[in-house]
Amino acid sequence: MNKILLIILISFVWCNSLQAQEFYPNKELDIEKLINFDLNKYKFTDYKKIIGRNVKSWNGDAQQLSKNSQDWKAIDVKINNQNYELRLNHFKTGGIGLFILIRGLSCKEAKSIIPTKYIKKENTLSYTSNFDEVGKVFFEKFSFDTNKNTRLFSGCIALLDANNQGSVEDVTYTINMYSQNSPDDTKIVPLKMIRCELLQYRNKYKFDLNNERVLNDTYKDMPDEVFINYYINDSDSELLNKKFRNVASKTIRFDRDMIHTEQTYKLDKTKYSKMVTYEEYKIDRIYGEFYIAKRMYDKEKYNSLLTPNNEFEMQYRGKCVKKDIEERAF
Repeated sequence: MNKILLIILISFVWCNSLQAQEFYPNKELDIEKLINFDLNKYKFTDYKKIIGRNVKSWNGDAQQLSKNSQDWKAIDVKINNQNYELRLNHFKTGGIGLFILIRGLSCKEAKSIIPTKYIKKENTLSYTSNFDEVGKVFFEKFSFDTNKNTRLFSGCIALLDANNQGSVEDVTYTINMYSQNSPDDTKIVPLKMIRCELLQYRNKYKFDLNNERVLNDTYKDMPDEVFINYYINDSDSELLNKKFRNVASKTIRFDRDMIHTEQTYKLDKTKYSKMVTYEEYKIDRIYGEFYIAKRMYDKEKYNSLLTPNNEFEMQYRGKCVKKDIEERAF
């Protein structure tokens, strides 16, 4: 009788141990289960309950870590009978996340892995940037907040050719699961388009009555109408120009009330005789007030006392209004 009870007890513990593991190696991954998995119930030390004991571990190579991670464990899984890696990340903030890298598929094919009910227009970001150095790059991201206080964050990057086509070899698709309380990735929102008109301008400096260079406090009206379109990427805190490229490398402030960025370009006078060396943007998102400062280097043109170091700075101010990205006059 005691042996029977012991066998029953061992079987019960063994079955519970199997049930405690959420995802299994070398098995078809249940995407629905992944998306609705409650990350907040576990810590990184609970990895055996999530992906089991037979795992691959981080070897200490910093290049194998994302910028926000400090450790990871992983298992091989299958999606549509193709082999991928499911990685459990341990973030520097203390939380955990699940990550899958998809290669060998187009953006459309990889996106189809996610059930369409989790892809909402109001939480999708999609655009193509034109980079002078590498050409056109397609970006698409979307997020979905589950009722388990977790967030699906998925996206694709693809290098395009002149015909806006791309090889699957140049496509990177990622599937991430985070806690909604994690600062690592925010909820995705669509781009916002703004149309800005430059109304006034001034040279930063002028000569006073003593022929000394002083700051100029007087703006003049623009001689002609000048309109510039920008795109606000609140998901990544970026201000994009008409080529959908970030206008600045340094963000001073980016929130629901103000955008303030600046960019300084390294000047090599042995290579360039003329170039923009500095740009600053300020946009008041409450009242629409707009400010730009641009510093130009021109070895031939700017060589007077008014332009030391062959640099000349112009400042502009104007007004911006929000526009619908799809809005057209006809």
